[in-house]
Amino acid sequence: MYICMCNPFTDKDLDGALKDDSVKKKTSAIYSACTGGEKPCCGTCICEIKDRIDAHNEEILVLAAE
Repeated sequence: MYICMCNPFTDKDLDGALKDDSVKKKTSAIYSACTGGEKPCCGTCICEIKDRIDAHNEEILVLAAE
């Protein structure tokens, strides 16, 4: 599924960036990793990126607590 249409990247690209330890788990860093450094145009994808970062961080906390 495409997350961004302005600078096209998919949910798989987003998941890959989230799993990459060299990428900071900030919206701007994830977006940059997925687009090769392009800046957002319309910004409609930003909410999805933030939601995925939150879910990723929550998963990390759950795994750490186990």
